[in-house]
Amino acid sequence: MASRVKRLVLWLLAAVVAFGGLANAWVWSAGWGRFHADPAELPAGSIVVLLGTNELLADQRTPSGTYRARIEATVRLCAGGRPRLVVASGTPEQAATMARQLVAAGVRTPIVEDPYGWRTLDSAVRAHAAYPGAHVVFVSQGWHDVRALWIADRLGLSATAYAAEFGAGWRAWWSAGRDVLAKPKALLDWVAGQPLATAVPPAEGNVPHR
Repeated sequence: MASRVKRLVLWLLAAVVAFGGLANAWVWSAGWGRFHADPAELPAGSIVVLLGTNELLADQRTPSGTYRARIEATVRLCAGGRPRLVVASGTPEQAATMARQLVAAGVRTPIVEDPYGWRTLDSAVRAHAAYPGAHVVFVSQGWHDVRALWIADRLGLSATAYAAEFGAGWRAWWSAGRDVLAKPKALLDWVAGQPLATAVPPAEGNVPHR
């Protein structure tokens, strides 16, 4: 009996590992040939969706490791003059902070805050609903961008990505490692029809940054 249970547990573990590996490979494949190496490559009139993260850790002193790189990447894109709009998508605090720091960095492209993009799924669904027919360029670290692109493909959203630098410190590595688990979860959420994090209709709630 014990040997049967042991074999069952091993088979289940093997299945989980196999699913995780295949899910990661599938999600990563969404990024093949869809990253812009140069801001000049962006389609004219694109909408940049800056995916949110916290600037600081819970102690409110330590940088998160990935935030600054995302801001800098968005500044580079806007300096190229190709985007027509930047959507700072995250929690209310993340969206407002990102928008404010983009302006402080000299961005003159119009900026909209999406305070309901609490997850990558929400950010992609809301961009698709709010800007139908537009081409979206996701900005985050590459390991995060591919998940956004995979979700965009499920939605039928025209999208490419621009990869921010990997980031600094242990937190950047932690975030990248956590995304290894987030990729299989993205598949499960899609199959299960996971609802958005808030009840706000996806085409509503975005506000121009002032």
